[in-house]
Amino acid sequence: MLRITRCSGKDETFRALTDALDEELLERYGALMTFFGPLNQSDDVENAVVILRDGTPAGCGCFKPVSEDSVEIKRIFVQKLFRGQRLARAVLTELEAWARELGYAVAILETGILQPEAIRLYEAAGYDRIPNYPPYVGVKESICFQKALKIDQ
Repeated sequence: MLRITRCSGKDETFRALTDALDEELLERYGALMTFFGPLNQSDDVENAVVILRDGTPAGCGCFKPVSEDSVEIKRIFVQKLFRGQRLARAVLTELEAWARELGYAVAILETGILQPEAIRLYEAAGYDRIPNYPPYVGVKESICFQKALKIDQ
């Protein structure tokens, strides 16, 4: 059974999952994490979600407001054991719904070129590539995306 729980970045399960994400990103990006690591801090986020599969923490994600009408989706992650079950899509869908409920109209996000599964997820979910936004401008390892959350304004 799947259960998605809304929480904050202070939630212990969310923090454990983001620690696992950081370990995986370090394996993929190595020394580049000295740049990316500080940008990934999420302890202060108010809007995070954790997804459980049969009571076991399987994945997470969060968003941060970046303007009056937009949020940045961050820290989407699914543990290796649970991949291929569309859990990342469920996390993303929940985050988008929550942002919509709060009145946000646009979601942006950044992912890395060494995460092809994340790129496929965002493209399949209707995100369009956009020019890299700060602080990712000129960072060749980054790809940025955007999606309208509200159809009717």
